[in-house]
Amino acid sequence: MHEFRRMMQPVLKNKWPAQWITLCLVLVSAGLLFSRALLSFASVLMIIPFLTATRKNFFENRYLLPVILILLPVWLSGLWSHDTNTWWNSVAIKLPLLTMLLGCSAVKLSQKQWLLTAMAFVILVSIGCSWSLYQYAANSDAIEASYLTAKVLPTLADQDYVRFSWMVMIAVLIGIKCLPGLPSKSTQALLLFLLASFIVYLHILATKTGLICLYSCCFIYLLHLVFIRKKWKMGLLILLMMSMAATIAYKSLPTLRNRVQYVVYDFSLFSKSDTGRGYNDAARWLSIRAGYAIMHSQPLTGVGFGDIRAAVNEWHNQFHPQSFDYERFLPANEWMVYGAGSGWPGMLCFTAGLLLLLLRSGSGSLVSLLLSVTAFIPMLTDDTIEGQLGVVLLSFIAFFGQQNFSQPEPGT
Repeated sequence: MHEFRRMMQPVLKNKWPAQWITLCLVLVSAGLLFSRALLSFASVLMIIPFLTATRKNFFENRYLLPVILILLPVWLSGLWSHDTNTWWNSVAIKLPLLTMLLGCSAVKLSQKQWLLTAMAFVILVSIGCSWSLYQYAANSDAIEASYLTAKVLPTLADQDYVRFSWMVMIAVLIGIKCLPGLPSKSTQALLLFLLASFIVYLHILATKTGLICLYSCCFIYLLHLVFIRKKWKMGLLILLMMSMAATIAYKSLPTLRNRVQYVVYDFSLFSKSDTGRGYNDAARWLSIRAGYAIMHSQPLTGVGFGDIRAAVNEWHNQFHPQSFDYERFLPANEWMVYGAGSGWPGMLCFTAGLLLLLLRSGSGSLVSLLLSVTAFIPMLTDDTIEGQLGVVLLSFIAFFGQQNFSQPEPGT
């Protein structure tokens, strides 16, 4: 390691590491939408500035402890996982959290570099939304009908519409953070148009994750406006406008209306019998019950991250043998995944790591707080960081959240 650092320091001197991280972040943004291979390649290469840092900087890295706390339960569970291939896949999927965050924290980006990276992400997300809306326009009737059977718009990002909706919401918050640093009113107006388009798109896509994140952020902003800034009248006005906008969206957007009708129908069936086969809410609830039961059976160690799927399948065979194979998935809650894989100690370790990560990556601004809230919600409703896209998006939230440029740079 020391020899590698000594050889690379002449190459990575001055501003080159920051330029390297900027380029890699843009490539990662493109990889999120278009290429898993590009995503893996660019996210791993981001570790290079960290590897060339001095030993003092190594131990002072603010992300080192949080990342270790998040990854440690997964690593240690390999000692008692029987399926080592599945365990290693879980480890490999989470490696971008290590390489991206340690690489980003090893350099200091200028405001121009940060804006370039952030705007590249926003523009790429807008391309993804445009592609999705084009698919909708080309086949609107069939797509609207599909919303009554738990399907949604085609999206990029490997058709992972849940992660894509999360990506769009992150782009909204990052765009808001970019606004004060943009050089001209026309550029700000264009960005505001894109952000408004993202919000409309989230209602057209109508995924629960994206909309819950959006309205949770709006609710927190209203609380901030009313109780911190003491602007009661403005808060009430915005609340009325939000209510009207949500009502208009429901009445005018067939996809949103059909999605809500399906969720209500699905929940009505599920609430009558949580063992119903083929129902989305029932399957997700059963996955959480399975995760809790597995954790309860092995409270100190869990079954190991390599054996969670096998344990879930065994639980279904014992308690719900009538369930379909596609309903037997990892717990739809990241805490239950960690509990099933590494027991209560692993779940608590993950919780401490996540909280510390968001605390150390926060800049103290309201947008930074909203980014942290947006990080939590998908983990409550899905196995978010058991997939590559979720791990990278969590890394993006930590990176973009910690930037705090109060004044534009000269010449910006």
